[in-house]
Amino acid sequence: MKGRYSARYYLPDKIDRATIEDIIDAANSAPSGTNMQPWKVHCVSGAFKDALVAEMVEAEKNHLPYQARYTFHPQILPPEHAARRFEFGQVFFGILGIERDDVAAREAEVTRNYEFFGAPVALIFTLNSELRQGSWMDLGHFMQNVTLAARARGLESLSVPKYDELVRKHLPIKDDELVACAMSMGYPDLEQTARHYARPVKRPLEDVLEIHGM
Repeated sequence: MKGRYSARYYLPDKIDRATIEDIIDAANSAPSGTNMQPWKVHCVSGAFKDALVAEMVEAEKNHLPYQARYTFHPQILPPEHAARRFEFGQVFFGILGIERDDVAAREAEVTRNYEFFGAPVALIFTLNSELRQGSWMDLGHFMQNVTLAARARGLESLSVPKYDELVRKHLPIKDDELVACAMSMGYPDLEQTARHYARPVKRPLEDVLEIHGM
């Protein structure tokens, strides 16, 4: 788990269908409240993925108002969380050599999210729109399982939220389903990763854990 990272550089090698099915089958053992298993996954690749990517990139470049159907972050973050996000931005853009005032370069890097960073496969996760926070936590368990199952097979991944309406144009998603997140997946380009990735600082254990009565 400590070796996990957000992969933004992938090899063009294809992933076979059996591997994807194996990953999702393993991840499907995730816990869920009262065994509701609220998750659904759409796997896209090839020309199908390329058509979706082209439309998402066009929307991003033209600043079209397509968004996720939920609020990912509040407009004003609590100070400690805002500080961590600022620190991440410094590390992330710093190793890429992108200055804070270089808006064009920053936007170009952000756009790579909607290209799924060149990964050969993208997974789209949905759940029923009437479900509440408990089911979102269940979905998180499932997605973490997907990430770990992929790593066990030599694959890496990165999750990306946004563009609910555009995704619906390409997939048979029911009206009562909500697009929660997408995930790029592929075999990592380790050479590019070594050049362009810096691991974000994680909180120390004493900041995360409080033990009582032990």
